[in-house]
Amino acid sequence: MLRVLILLCLLFAVPVSRAATLGARLETVRIAGRPYNRLGDWAGPNGFSLSWQSKDKVVVASGKGHRLRFEIDSRKADIDGVSVTLAFPVALKSGEAHLAPLDIEKTVLPLVYPSRDDGASPIRTICLDPGHGGKDPGNTEGKRMEKDYVLLLAHELSRQLRDAGYRVFSTRSLDAFVELDDRPAFANKHKADLFISLHFNSAGASSASGVEVFCLTPAGAASSYSQLDRGGGGWLPGNRQDSQNILLAHSVEKAVVKATGADERGILRARFAVLKTVKMPAILVEGGFMTNPDEGAQIYRSDYRKKIASGIVAGVDAYKKRLER
Repeated sequence: MLRVLILLCLLFAVPVSRAATLGARLETVRIAGRPYNRLGDWAGPNGFSLSWQSKDKVVVASGKGHRLRFEIDSRKADIDGVSVTLAFPVALKSGEAHLAPLDIEKTVLPLVYPSRDDGASPIRTICLDPGHGGKDPGNTEGKRMEKDYVLLLAHELSRQLRDAGYRVFSTRSLDAFVELDDRPAFANKHKADLFISLHFNSAGASSASGVEVFCLTPAGAASSYSQLDRGGGGWLPGNRQDSQNILLAHSVEKAVVKATGADERGILRARFAVLKTVKMPAILVEGGFMTNPDEGAQIYRSDYRKKIASGIVAGVDAYKKRLER
């Protein structure tokens, strides 16, 4: 009988800190008509201490080997050295910082306490998606077209991933046009464990530079840029992997920046067509700006694309290890 009781306790016990992270003990208040939780109520039970870097402007939560930096009245946060765009601005009430419950659940929790579904398969197969192709050139700078350089990056990344022991499929291996909806469908058909879409960026200002990684916007949140909020704010099939999506994005962003020395532009959310219907964790990587003269020149070089690829591989490995741990 005693053994049975012990077994039941092991099966159904929930650590106190884990319950707190899920919001079970967090009081909800309304600020500007929106629900918020006091950051201190989450931090204390989870072993984090709070300190004001700038009174009523910037607050830092430290603990468990993590550092979370939040700016009041801003959606920009920094989690372990990576910029992350929150769903809603951090709020100040009675001298204390407050986070939206959606940001605790969909941003903070997955990065601080990553957890893997026990039924998930090991990470072995990766689907690469070189953007554009065929009649769709993507960004163009003179005679240089994005579709060509993301394909070259995909070939290099495929080689490095295979050397690292992964199986790899690509939505295109030639200069061919692939419909947006067919790209996630291809990944689903091949039962990939991860989906990585590859792109290079552009901007009106030639000074813009750096690496950024997108993952699907959670249901109920606005995308990082309003013009990217295609499909509204409702739930999408790709939202099943919200927690894994942001963890993968964080791991890859951090690793690519380290490998290339590029500017860190952070993690953004968008409802891109290629991210909506995938059945596995998925990200879209913007590997740099073709419109920046210096960064563009780097992108066109094979040795620099090797660095981008090695960063993505390192990010995938880091993601895999965190889940397995």
